[in-house]
Amino acid sequence: MLVNESKEMEMLGGGGVVVEIDESKFGKRKYNKVKQVDGKWVFGGVERGSKRSFFCVVEDRTAETLIEITKKFVKPGSTVLSDCWGSYNGLTVEGYVHHTVNHSKNFKDPITGVHTNGIEGTWAAIKADFRKHGTRKVAGQFDTYLAEYMWRRSFRGTSMKSILPALIGGITKLYPPHTQAHVPGK
Repeated sequence: MLVNESKEMEMLGGGGVVVEIDESKFGKRKYNKVKQVDGKWVFGGVERGSKRSFFCVVEDRTAETLIEITKKFVKPGSTVLSDCWGSYNGLTVEGYVHHTVNHSKNFKDPITGVHTNGIEGTWAAIKADFRKHGTRKVAGQFDTYLAEYMWRRSFRGTSMKSILPALIGGITKLYPPHTQAHVPGK
């Protein structure tokens, strides 16, 4: 399920713009297991130099799924940075400038300077925010909390005077006002 479904959302990236993409698992570690986690996979991207981002809950991390979502949210011609997960291998064919960093060796490639610290830091911030709300509470409304985080992130550091029209606009998109002709029961 896509968390950010607004048809008016402008795609991230463009020529010369860098977008970092990655996937992360949200959930609780299984008892006595170091790596196994019960939860949901989220695929996301952040545009460098802006607060713009996208995050989607995904059923799988196949190339077909991740590339289709990338095509929906990131403009062709963008420079896309990722880790070496095999599902990203087809991005160049789709019209993206694709660079990778091998996280098993470095967090920042010492030769190219490629890193995904922006998206990795975003995952850490989202997970810390979720922990504040309590994992049981978040688990039942995961998509809602993720959408709320995205909205708050996009307005971080913005004055209330700027936020209020955006909030009201968002509410009216979700719940269009009824005109006299559209009032139920009339």
